Amino acid sequence: MSDTEQKFELGGLIVPNDPALISPKIARRLSRQNYAKAKLAHLDKVLRPGARLLELGTEIGVVAAIAAKTKGVERVAAVEVNPAYEDYITALWAQNGVENATLYIGIPVERSGVKKAEFYLRDPLWDSSLAPDADTPGETVKLDNLPLPKLIEEVDPTVILCTLQGLELPLFDAADLSRVDHLIIEVTPAVYGQDALREFVDMLGTKGFMPAPDTEDGKRMICFERVKLPGQVPEGAMMPRRRFRAAAEQTPPRVLVPTCMKNEGPFILEWLAWHRVVGVTDFLIFTNDCTDGTDQLLDRLDDMGLVHHLPNPALGQEATNFQPVMLRYLPYTREFREADYVISMDVDEFINIRAGDGRFADLLEAAGDFDVLSMSEINHGSNDRLRYERGWLTEQFPGHQNPGPGEKKAHRGVKSITKMSPRVTAVRNHRPDLSEGFGTVRWLDGSGRMRREFLDDPEANGFDCRGAYDLVSLDHFPLRSLESFLVKMHRGDVVVANKMASNRYWRTRNHHDFTTSDLSHLRAAAKAEYERLLQDKALAALHDAACAAHEARISALEGEPEFEDRKRWIFNEAWHSEVPEAYRDAVVATEDETQEA
Repeated sequence: MSDTEQKFELGGLIVPNDPALISPKIARRLSRQNYAKAKLAHLDKVLRPGARLLELGTEIGVVAAIAAKTKGVERVAAVEVNPAYEDYITALWAQNGVENATLYIGIPVERSGVKKAEFYLRDPLWDSSLAPDADTPGETVKLDNLPLPKLIEEVDPTVILCTLQGLELPLFDAADLSRVDHLIIEVTPAVYGQDALREFVDMLGTKGFMPAPDTEDGKRMICFERVKLPGQVPEGAMMPRRRFRAAAEQTPPRVLVPTCMKNEGPFILEWLAWHRVVGVTDFLIFTNDCTDGTDQLLDRLDDMGLVHHLPNPALGQEATNFQPVMLRYLPYTREFREADYVISMDVDEFINIRAGDGRFADLLEAAGDFDVLSMSEINHGSNDRLRYERGWLTEQFPGHQNPGPGEKKAHRGVKSITKMSPRVTAVRNHRPDLSEGFGTVRWLDGSGRMRREFLDDPEANGFDCRGAYDLVSLDHFPLRSLESFLVKMHRGDVVVANKMASNRYWRTRNHHDFTTSDLSHLRAAAKAEYERLLQDKALAALHDAACAAHEARISALEGEPEFEDRKRWIFNEAWHSEVPEAYRDAVVATEDETQEA
C-alpha cells in the first residue's frame, strides 16, 4: 500500500492515512506491517486476561487500540504529549470500535507541583516537540501536567509502556509500582548517557524490577519484570530474580562472603575475626567430609549467630565439584538475596584494605560507585617455617611475593567484590558475569582503575597486577608452614575432590622476600574480636580440638613415602633457608620430580 492511499491495516485495525499527521516514516512502517514492532512484540508476551495498560507516549494511538482489542484486556489508558493528535486518535478508536480506552493529553511528570511545560507546535505537526528551536519556533502551547503517581492511582495498571524519548528520567522515582507486573520502557541513552541509564536501571531494581531474562544487550526497548516470589527463576534466567536496596538503605551495607571449607579448623577463628572487623556482615560456609572438627566448630558459630553453616549441596548429588555446585546453589539462599555485596573467597585469603582505617566502608568511599572491584592476590610464602605452631597466622607469615613484578610475572588471580545490581547475571569464584546492556559497567581493580579484561574475556580469572594494590589487596596464605601444607595435600582440593596440590603449586607461591603488604593496621581490633569469640567455652574447646586434630594429622603423615618424597623435593628445589638436619643427606631430586617441577 502506498503512502498516498486513504488507509492502512495493522493488527486488525483500520488506520486512516492523514498526511498532515502521519509522517512518511510512520506511513512506510504501517505499509510494511512493521510499525511499533518491538512494542507490540513485548505486549504480546505480557498482556493477560484482566490486564490494564498505561501507555505513556501513544503517538497516533495504534498500539493502544491493538492492546485494547486484545482478548481479556480490561482497559487501556494512553497519554500523548502532542495535542495535535487528540482528534485523530479519538476518531481512530471510534472507527475501530475501541470502547475500553481513555486518552490523556499532557506531559507525564514525576510528581504534583511541577511547572507546566511549553510545547511547540510546528509544521509539519510530527516535528512538534517540547524542545525550543530558534529557526522554527512554532506555536507555543502550555501542556497539562499529568503526575504519574496520580495516573497510576486512577488506572491501576498491570503493565506500563513508556516511549517518551528521554522523559523517562526521573519519571518513576516517586511512583508506587507495587501493583505493576511489567514495565516496557524505550530507553534512550543517546539522550542522557550511559551513566544515567545505569542509575535508572538500578532505581527500578530497588523497586523490584529486573530486566526480562531474554533481554538482549544494547536493545532500546526493555521489558522489566517485577519480582514477586523470592527465589523465583523465570525461564531463561541464570539465577533467581531479586530486588535491591537503594543506596540510602545500604548503611551499613550487607556484605556476604560465601565459601567452601574442608579441614580448616585451626584457621577459621582468625579469618572470621579479621573479616568481621573489616566489615563483612554475613558468612555462608559450606563444608564436606570434614575429619578435624571443622564442621562442629562451624555449627557452634552458627548457633552463636555468627555464620550460617550448611553441608555442600554437591553431597546430595554425589558430585565432587564442590565449589562450582555451591556457587550455582548460592543465589537461592536468603543471604544472597539480601546482600548488597558478595565476595566469593577462601579461608586462606584476607582482604587487606589500605584506604582510610582499613574498613569496608573506607574502601567504598575511596573507590566510588562500582559494579565489581577485583582484588589482585599477593601470595605469602612459607617464610621457611617447617613446623605448625598455634598462633596468629598473619603474624607468622609476613613475607610475600613481589608486589611490583616484571611484565612476564604480572598476571595474578583475583577475587571480586560484586555489587548486586540488575547487571549481575551470575557470581563465580574469581569474578561475576555481567550484562553490559543496562548502562555503564564500572569494573575496577584494587587501585580503583577501570578494567575491561573480564568484560572482553568471559573466561578470565585474573589480570596484570602492576599498580593494582593502592586501595586493597587480597593477601593469600596458601602454604602456611610445610607441615600444614602437607596436611593440605592430604586433605585434597576443596574445589574439586581427589585433586592434590602439586610441586608447582608450592614453587610458584613460596616467595617471601617482601613485607610491604602488612596486615598490622587492624590486628589489634581483630585480636580483640578473636579473644571475644574464645570467651565462649564451647567454641574455645572446639577450636582447641581442631588444632589438636591438625597436629595429630601431621604426626600421622610422618614417614609416609608420598609425603616424605614431597618434603625432599621442597628442600631440594624450593626451600630458601638452611635445610633441616634430618634431610640434608636426602635432598637429591629424582629425574621424574625435576620434570614435574
